[in-house]
Amino acid sequence: MDNEQKVLELSGVQITESLLSDLEELSRCAGKPYSAIFADSLLRKIRSMIDTCMGDPYTEVAVALHDALANQNRWLDYKNEQYKGAYNLFSSLVNQRKINNTDVENSIIALDRLGFNTIPFSVSFDDTSEEGQEL
Repeated sequence: MDNEQKVLELSGVQITESLLSDLEELSRCAGKPYSAIFADSLLRKIRSMIDTCMGDPYTEVAVALHDALANQNRWLDYKNEQYKGAYNLFSSLVNQRKINNTDVENSIIALDRLGFNTIPFSVSFDDTSEEGQEL
């Protein structure tokens, strides 16, 4: 008998595929109280993906979605159609089985066009100060 422990490594595409069920459910129940279950599951899966597949092109697209959903709990603000669009996008990525940097960029732009704020972290500058004021 072989007592060696086998480690199963999941690829970015496999984990991305696991996101589809949560996106599909969110496309059906966005705005309803129980949608929190699927949003939480989706965010946890993406965080796990970051831990296991950092640098993978699929992870980069998933992180853009994560940031759009997690920042200030904005997952609450998105509508069924937006989640359906994200589902279709990730489904098409999974079907490709291998994506490149151009696919990543186009996918993040597609998420943005769906209305997901993929760059929610910004810095505001106060431009009301007058130059030449003495301190």
